[in-house]
Amino acid sequence: DDIPLLIDKFLSDIADEYGAKKKKIASEAIKHLQKFTWSGNIRELRNVIERLVIMSNETISKDEVLKYAQV
Repeated sequence: DDIPLLIDKFLSDIADEYGAKKKKIASEAIKHLQKFTWSGNIRELRNVIERLVIMSNETISKDEVLKYAQV
């Protein structure tokens, strides 16, 4: 249940770190990320979000999650 909130926080944090505009993420992408077992490790989720930010355009799509989020 916390995954969408964590994703939003990570998107903001990563944008600040890179001095870039915060990327958006499609609701289908969030739903797909919620299906993963994160083993209680939010660092793993943050790393995946950072990879998606780097590899994606303005909006992170479900297809990009399927391609780049190898969890």
